[in-house]
Order: sequence, then structure tokens, then C-alpha cells
Amino acid sequence: RAVSPFLRADDPALAAALGMAGADPVDVFAEVRQRKDNF
Repeated sequence: RAVSPFLRADDPALAAALGMAGADPVDVFAEVRQRKDNF
């Protein structure tokens, strides 16, 4: 199991944790990236 959220963009649990359940993995990746940039 990958630890990095960038490697788990296709994980439904990660998308759900971001409030993006059912979203495209590319959109989930973009959201993770944006949140990292604003951390």
C-alpha cells in the first residue's frame, strides 16, 4: 500500500476523505496538490 497520497489518487477512501467521492482520480490528484501547496 502506497503511503503518499499522490500515489493513491485512485483510492476511493482518499477521494471520500477530501469530500470528492466518485471524482475522477485526476481531479483528486489536483486537489491533493492544491492542498499541499497551501499547507
